[in-house]
Formats: sequence, C-alpha cells, structure tokens
Amino acid sequence: MNPSPETLTALSTTLASTVSPDAATRRAAEEQLRQGEKQPGFLIVVLTLVNTATIDMVVRQTAGVYFKNAVKRLWTGEEDVQIPPEDKASIKTNLVPIMIELGTPATARLQSQIGEALSMIASQDFPDQWEGLVDELVQSLSPDNFVINNGVLATAHSIFRRWRSQFRSDRLYSEINFVLSRFCQPYFELFSHVDRLLSTPAGQPLPENASLPLLAQSLLLLIELFHDLSSQDLPPFFEENLNTFMGTPGGDASDGWLRKYLSWEREELKGDDEDEAPGPLQKIRGAICEITELYALKYADEFPQLQSFVQGVWNMLTTVGPGTREDLLVAAALRFLSVVVKMGSHREMFAAKETLNVFCQQIILPNMSLRQHEEEMFEDDPAEYIRRDLEVATESETRRQAATEFTRALMENFEKDVTDIIKGYITEYLQHYASSPAEQWKSKDTAIYLLTSIASRGATQQLGVTSTNVLVDVVDFFGQNVFSDLQAAPGSVHPILVVDAIKFLYTFRNQLTKDQLLSVLPLLVQHLNSDNYVIYSYAAITIERILFIKVDRQALFTQADVRPFAENILMALFSNIEKGGTPEKIAENDYLMKCAMRTIITARQSLTPVYEGVLNRLVNILGEISKNPSNPKFNQYCFESISALIRFVCEGSPAALPVFERSIFGPAQVILAQDVAEFIPYIFQLLAQLLELHPSNELTPEYQALLGPLLSAQLWEQRGNIPALARIWKALIMRGASAIAAGGQVQGLLGIFQRLVNSKINDVYAYELVQALYEFVPLDVMRSFSQTIFMLLLTRLQSKPSTQFSQSFLYFLCFLCAIDNVGPDFVITTIDAIQPGLFGNILTGVVLSNTQKAPARSRKVIEVGLTKALSKSEAILTETHTQFWVPIFLALIDMFNLPQDITYTADGAAAATGEDLSNLDPEEAGFQSSFSKLGASEKSVHDPVKDVVDEKLFASKELARRSKEKPGVISGLVQQAKQAEEAGVSNFVAYMTANGQSLA
Repeated sequence: MNPSPETLTALSTTLASTVSPDAATRRAAEEQLRQGEKQPGFLIVVLTLVNTATIDMVVRQTAGVYFKNAVKRLWTGEEDVQIPPEDKASIKTNLVPIMIELGTPATARLQSQIGEALSMIASQDFPDQWEGLVDELVQSLSPDNFVINNGVLATAHSIFRRWRSQFRSDRLYSEINFVLSRFCQPYFELFSHVDRLLSTPAGQPLPENASLPLLAQSLLLLIELFHDLSSQDLPPFFEENLNTFMGTPGGDASDGWLRKYLSWEREELKGDDEDEAPGPLQKIRGAICEITELYALKYADEFPQLQSFVQGVWNMLTTVGPGTREDLLVAAALRFLSVVVKMGSHREMFAAKETLNVFCQQIILPNMSLRQHEEEMFEDDPAEYIRRDLEVATESETRRQAATEFTRALMENFEKDVTDIIKGYITEYLQHYASSPAEQWKSKDTAIYLLTSIASRGATQQLGVTSTNVLVDVVDFFGQNVFSDLQAAPGSVHPILVVDAIKFLYTFRNQLTKDQLLSVLPLLVQHLNSDNYVIYSYAAITIERILFIKVDRQALFTQADVRPFAENILMALFSNIEKGGTPEKIAENDYLMKCAMRTIITARQSLTPVYEGVLNRLVNILGEISKNPSNPKFNQYCFESISALIRFVCEGSPAALPVFERSIFGPAQVILAQDVAEFIPYIFQLLAQLLELHPSNELTPEYQALLGPLLSAQLWEQRGNIPALARIWKALIMRGASAIAAGGQVQGLLGIFQRLVNSKINDVYAYELVQALYEFVPLDVMRSFSQTIFMLLLTRLQSKPSTQFSQSFLYFLCFLCAIDNVGPDFVITTIDAIQPGLFGNILTGVVLSNTQKAPARSRKVIEVGLTKALSKSEAILTETHTQFWVPIFLALIDMFNLPQDITYTADGAAAATGEDLSNLDPEEAGFQSSFSKLGASEKSVHDPVKDVVDEKLFASKELARRSKEKPGVISGLVQQAKQAEEAGVSNFVAYMTANGQSLA
C-alpha cells in the first residue's frame, strides 16, 4: 500500500468514521482498519497522514492515536498480524523527521501521540536494532532554529523518559551508557546556549526562530531530559558539572542553571490568571522540584546544594497565587519538601517550633482551605470533583492532598509539636464556624481536613486509614463535630459539610466498630436518595468500602447484616444511575455500579425474594449502555453484578435459572447481532456461567443453536473474545459432545485449535479446547485427527516456545494419560507413529524436565497422569520404552517429596477458583482493554480426575495393583530406581507399607 492522494483520502474517511456518533458506522470503520493492518505499508500510510498538513486536524489526531495503539499491539510480533521488517525499517527512518516537523505549538498533541509510539518502538529496538537513533538526533540540532531543536528534544524525551520507571538491569545500564556517551556534550552545549539567550536583557531582540516561548519550551525539555538521564544513576558527566547545573554550594541563588530558573521571573511566561492549565514558568519550576526530589532521595551525598533548593522552594511557596494554574507546581514543591523532611538527616532545618509554626501558617493552612473554583466544581462538574478528591495521581494532585502529605511528613519527625499546632488551628476554625454556621461553613470544612491530616499515620486507597495518631481521638471528634452533619435534615447544612461527614466515615472506617458502622449505615442509605450528585456518590463509595472491610481475611459484614436494607440500597443506586438518560451519562458514575456489585456480593442468597426486580433493573441498564459503551469500569461492575446475582440466587434456588436465561438471552442476542465488541467477551462469560449451571449431561436447544455461530472465524479474530469463547466451548463440549461430533463440528474446532496454537498470546486456549475434545468426544472420533494435533504442537515446541507453552504441553500429555477416555498407551503410540523413538525424546527433553516447575493448580493432574503411565501402560513395559519407567517414577517421587521449583509461576489469577468473592475488586486487579475476566462467574474449576482424593495414596495403590499384574517386573524397576535415589524411593516404599500395600 502506497501513500497516494487517493489512499490518504480513503483512509481519512475511514478514520473520521471511527469517531462517528453512530455505533454501526464506528464498528464498520474499525473493521476496515483491522483488515488494513494486514496489508504491507499500511502503518506507513497512517504515519504519512498524521504528518499531512492539508488533512483535517481531528482526522490527523485520530490517526495519531490509532498509530500509537497499533504500534503497541503489533510491534512485538506477538499478534497474528505481523508488521513486515521493511515497514518497520521505513517507520523508524521517518519517525525522527516527523517528530521534528510536529514541533510547533499547533501540532503539539500530534507530536505527543507519535512520541509515545516512538518510545514503545525504542523500548523494543533501541539500541540494538536502531543504533543510529541518538546520532540522528544530535545531528539534527540547530544553532538558531528552536522549532527544530524542540522537536529533537521532545523526541529524545519520549525515548529516555521510560527509564524513570524501569527496574535496574545490565541491559538498561548498557543502553543508558550508550546514550550518555553520545548525548551529554551536545546536550550541555545546547543548555548553555539556551541559558545565554534567555539571559538576553529585556528589549533586545532574539533570533527569528528563538522567541521567548520557544526558548521556554526548550528549557523545559532540557530540564525534563536532565531528570530522564539522572533517573537510574548519577551520570559522571553531570557529577563533573554539577555546580554548573545546581550552583556552587553556599553560592548565590543565580549561580547554577536549575537553581537560577527555580526563582526566575518572566511575567509573560506565567500564563493567563484565568487559565487552569499551568504556564511555561510553572512547568519549568515544577520540573526542577521533581529533579531536586530525585536528587534528595538518590544522590543526597553528592548534592550539597540541597539546602539552597529547600530555601528556594520554601520562598517560592509563600509567593505563589491561589490560581489553579499553580496547583501542579505547589504539589511538586510540597512533595520535594516532604521527602527532605522524611529523610531525617536535615532535621535541624525544620526542628524549631517557630519554623514549624511558619510552615503551618504559610504553607499548610493556605493550601488546605477550599477555594472558589473547587466550590464551583462541586456544583458544575461533580464527577470531576469526586475524581480529584479520591483518585490521587501526580498529574492531578490537588493542593489539599499535597498539603496533607506534607503535614504527615512533618508528623513523622515532629508528631507532638505539629499535632499541638494543628489542633490549635482546628479549635480556632471550629469556633469561627460556631459563631455563624451558615456563613462560616468553610471553616469547619478546613478543620475536618486538618484533623484528617494529623490523625492518619498510615493509609491505603483500598483499605482506608490503617493506623492513627494516638494524640488524636478520631471517634470523639466524629461524635462531637461530624455525626450531627451526617444525620442533619436535607438542606439544613451546606452539602459540602454533608460530604465531609460521609468522607470522614469513608476515611476512618477501620477505626469504628462493626456495631458503630451498622448504626450509621441506615444514614448512608438515606443519603443515596439525596438530590445532590456528590452526596449520593460519596454515600455509595462509603457503603461499598465499608462492605469490603476484612477482619482476619474474612468479610466483616455478612448477608444477615445487610439483609434489612440491601434492596433499598440497590433500588436507590439504580434510580440514580438511570437519571443519566443517555448511555454515556448512565455509565458515567461507576462508583454507583461498584456499590451495587458489592451489595449483591455481600447480600448473596438474601436477595432471592427480590432478585427478579434487581435483575430487570440491571438488564435494562445493560441494554442502555450497550448502545454506546463508554466507561470500562462501569461496564465491568454491571456485568459482575449480573454474574454475582446469577451465582448466589441459582446456588440456593436452581429453579431460578430459566428466569435468568429468559432475561439475559434477549439482550445477549442484540449485543451479538450488533457486534458490540466491548461487551461480547462479557456476554460469552455470562452464557458460559448459565450453561455450567445445567447438568453435565444436558444441552438444551437454546445452547445447541450456538454451536454453528460460535465457530465463526470473525469471532475468533477478536483477541478479547478468545478466553470467553474457549470457556463456553468447554462447557458445550462437556454437555453436547455427541451432537458436536455428529454435526461435524470437531473439524471446525480443530481449525480454531490450529489457529490458536500458533499464537504466542492465545496458545493456552488451544490446549483448553483440545483437552475438552479428548475428554468428552469419543476417542474413535479423535483418533484420526490425533497425529495432526501432535505434529502442530511439536512444531510449535521447536520454535522457541514460551515457558507457559512448555508447561501447557506437559499438562496436556499428563492429562491425556490421566483421563480414562484416552490413557498412556494412546499417547505413546500416537507420538511414536510420527517418528520412532520420538516419545522418549519428548518425555526426557520436555516433560520430565518441567514436572518440578509445574504450578500448584496443575500438579494433581500431572501426578495422576504420571501414575497411570507407570501403572496402566503396556507400551511403557516394552523393550523400547522400559528404560523410561524409572525416570518417570523418580519424577513422580520428586513431585511428592520436593517443594515446587518457583523459577516459573503461573498467573495467580488463572488459578483462582472464585470461591472468595469478598476479595473481588476489579479496579485493584486492573482492566484490560481486550479481555476482563468476570470474577463472580467462575465458582470452581473442572477436575478431570475428581475421583482421586489423595494423589500419593492413589499412586501407592495403583503401583501395588500393577505389581500384582506384573510380578517381579514393577518391583525390579523400583529396585533400579532405588539405586539412583535411595532415600526418596525408600520413603515411598515405606509409605506403601504403612498404607497396607506392597510390591509383588
């Protein structure tokens, strides 16, 4: 594919359609792009479009986002679609020139997207497969054109910034040293040149392409690069020139670039007073604060200028205005001071009570008070108000959060002094409030925040406050000052104080007893019926976290505790959700749906009398949001709620299953017919869950009708569908193997198996499918396909298989040996039919070398499989194979006696059985754009050898039985094994004797 005008026009139309409000148009365009990815040259055309100035900017930005995401998915080569090597080379050749061309303010967002793509590529290819990258950047620098220079610096920053979060490794340090050897000197010279230009006296002209805004952007990028290059270790070049960067210890504040620009003033670079976004000056100062924080933490011994920066940051904080454009700077500055305070080695700088008082007066109090714009946000943008208040993130940290963290840092070293000072201010603020509650409500708001900041000594977002300051009585403060607002009549106190009261409960939920929490839960339920968005949202957030509380790993609240008000909670939540009206607004508030999910998980079977009403509300909400899915968290919680309701109601009332099926099948058909890609994996999981509740020998007509459609190649092309499709097919095969075999669908499934087995991401699902086929489909049907199946697996084993693939192969072979439908002799003869002696090679090279690394969830089947290979195989006792009996026996003994080799551990989530749903917290687990597992939908894992209770005892009995069938043979082989490993074999024989078994 070539970037001709016609191609660019067609691609522009497709990309524009991906942001269409019409869902069908969007999906058709997305499918066109997926098909386009398969054509050589496609991503080069997309990149060309991003850099074509004549194309509409919205389309260019859409192309930039698409290019970034495509690179993320496809560059590593793990997907079915591969980027041709010549395309990769062409993309790398063009990226730096395009980044430079996009270096203007008008194309800054485009440059950011392409920069992220470049960073991903560099993380894979640089420096080994992109050795000339740094030299290309250095050679592109200009002495006078800062449009070009900013493009170069932005490109460098996009490559090097990933070092900040990476773990130390030899490969990483080798890469950094490669860069430092080529980049430091030209970087230093450019920094010096920018400093000279910025020092030009006011009124004197600057070069044409070196305006003050361009130079300020250069300075910011140079500072960011200083951070990148210092993030892992102090570069020798920086250490040699540290006085130039940081200033001479004890010298003047303008002596040293970073110290100078911390205090630098240029009014025209501060930005508009009304602008919420930080201006260039705030960004520069904030980036310097981040560097000083890094150097204080990592290089304190080499950083004698620290005290000068503490003084500079302190002075700066007392002069910054209250505008929101200063917020990120204030947060960065307070983080730096917090780090220095916590270090303890500079205690004398802060120890004086007068100093602490000044800190409280000039830094903590001004930044702890509610500001006008926050009050306006509470009314005008309540969702954003909640997000900023709860979801602490560096890029959106509020002044209150930063001031609270700084207060807690001071408390670590000066707890009593700071507590006394802040308590004095709390009393003062509460007296202000008491004098005129209607006018002075902000004083109480500040007092509550101050109390929270000194009362908490340790906290996590998931668990709340875990330890408190013994000098502060949280429960007493709640009773004296907070509880009255929690139970006040609607409208009698300011709504922000009501939210403060609810949030106080949220924050200190672990400090209240179960009885105290149960006594306030009805008040929170009442607040769910508030007309105020923030009040009812915080009530939902707090109820959800209270119900999540654990004591000794057990949920504190049981279904009996919540039975009296579970229905009221759910109906109030659903009413608030439904107020949204449009699909996007309905799905906006994921806190409400998360509370619904937690309530259902806690209430369990107690919802059985009202489940139909709850189910209908959930299904109606699902129908609305499926029209335009917009919030992944809300979607997950909605499906988890339905799944949990199915699980707990059907567990106690199996007759409810048809009701769930009637309610869910309709929306499921609509979602599948309209190809709502975001929801299809969830729908398949729900259908699998419902099917698994049927008897293992029953496949009703509704599910039989799915057999053909679920083989559609288009469904299996969507990566996110595959885990859910594999699960539902396993349930279908278990219940309808004869219908599947009679309908000729085994061949279709094996075609899917062939596709999956060659995918590095999805090969585990290939094993799950083929194992289900062997377990439930008659072996006579599978026999004719078996040689091909093994050849596909063995071919993949030869091409650098992942540890997961090798472990899955080990499990597969032992699984076949373990199940009665197949058995060990079938395995041996099938593999040897491919090539004589091949079974022995695979056994010693792949199977036995990995048994000790097998994860706990796989060990039972592997141990049973090895036992049956020893006790039920005629082939293993033939002349060509008897040599392998002893190694198999020793591997089995080791699995019984030795601890697991943890050099390989399987994903813990995959091993979960879903039994303890009180731990379910999808937000903590993280969402995946392609597939998110429904924790509530999986109650237990199918056990193909469920009749075996004790694997070691089973092995003992089976070997004793086989020994009687083959007198002298088995005992002779055990004797050989004893010569190789006397202690382990002797212990096992003694175990057999103790259990009444012996070898004949």
